[in-house]
Amino acid sequence: MTEPLNRAWLAAQIARMIEDDDEVGPDESLVLFGLDSIRVMEFASLLKTQGIAVTFEELIRQPTPNAWWSLIETRRPRAA
Repeated sequence: MTEPLNRAWLAAQIARMIEDDDEVGPDESLVLFGLDSIRVMEFASLLKTQGIAVTFEELIRQPTPNAWWSLIETRRPRAA
């Protein structure tokens, strides 16, 4: 069973990926908070388990919470 995908879920995932305890603004680059390519690849894999197909390149192109949420919103399966 997949977890509910919402902004709180995304914030929790981001908090696990970054090395900084500071609050991340919605349009701040996660790279500035210590995000590395391995974690981005792991996040892409996690999203795939949630039914969301995104690539590493799509995530790293705009590594901000708002950009990632937009990708999730446009790619997640819709309930019938």
